[in-house]
Amino acid sequence: MSLDLIKEFQKKIDNSKIDWEVKGLASKTGLFTLGSDSKLIGRIFELIVTPILREIAKENGLNIVAAESQTTYPDFTIMKNEDDKEKIAVDIKTTYRRYYKKKPDNPRPFGFTLGSYASFLRNETKNIHFPYSTYGSHYVIGFVYDRNEKASEGQFFEGFSFEHIESPFLNVEYFIQEKYKIAGEKPGSGNTENIGSILTANIDDFRQGNGPFSVLGKDVFEKYWRNYPKYRESKINYDDLNSFFDWLKEIGEPYEELKDKYNSWLKKVTHN
Repeated sequence: MSLDLIKEFQKKIDNSKIDWEVKGLASKTGLFTLGSDSKLIGRIFELIVTPILREIAKENGLNIVAAESQTTYPDFTIMKNEDDKEKIAVDIKTTYRRYYKKKPDNPRPFGFTLGSYASFLRNETKNIHFPYSTYGSHYVIGFVYDRNEKASEGQFFEGFSFEHIESPFLNVEYFIQEKYKIAGEKPGSGNTENIGSILTANIDDFRQGNGPFSVLGKDVFEKYWRNYPKYRESKINYDDLNSFFDWLKEIGEPYEELKDKYNSWLKKVTHN
């Protein structure tokens, strides 16, 4: 499939002039204000993105299918038809900035969870809309924002004069990138089997895809996370990329070139 999703999505966003300042939920007579619930805010960003993805699919003669449930990967599948072997997976991810107490203007590094490494990567039909092997590429559209402490939840304002109502989020930034290019080498949380992204305070690292697997490649990303130890697993072959290279050596697979690429990447990100 020749669709350049990053280019097409960026062009649509630029031309759409989206107003990110969502105020609340509208009824026939007024508005219910929103609070800071991250799941609700994530759903709002997903609703904003959905018509853009549908337009891209339609203009390229493709179909788009939404996930059947919140536990099914991905959020959207773009494809020619169900027999398409180069389907495009699109997941929407959202997080908010946290700031250092002593440096309130400096955001802490943020990251995202990028889906399970213990389901469809190992059993290609588990918790995924179509078999994993029928997807040619996997994209993440990510949003990061500031919580608006002035926003209140569950208030009702009659009428549609919204100027005095606070949006629950501010300073929205977004990116779209292939998943493997923003994946890190550690799980997204300590007690779940989710792939963790890189951690950075600069969203351009996500936009440019500056993760370690961007130099190691998609196949290495899949091999790494397909064999990463499950939570509470007693046998641990590796838990980071350096020990992964040692494991490759033990099982007699090429590793030296990969290790050199990783070390070059590490020097580059350390200097930056």
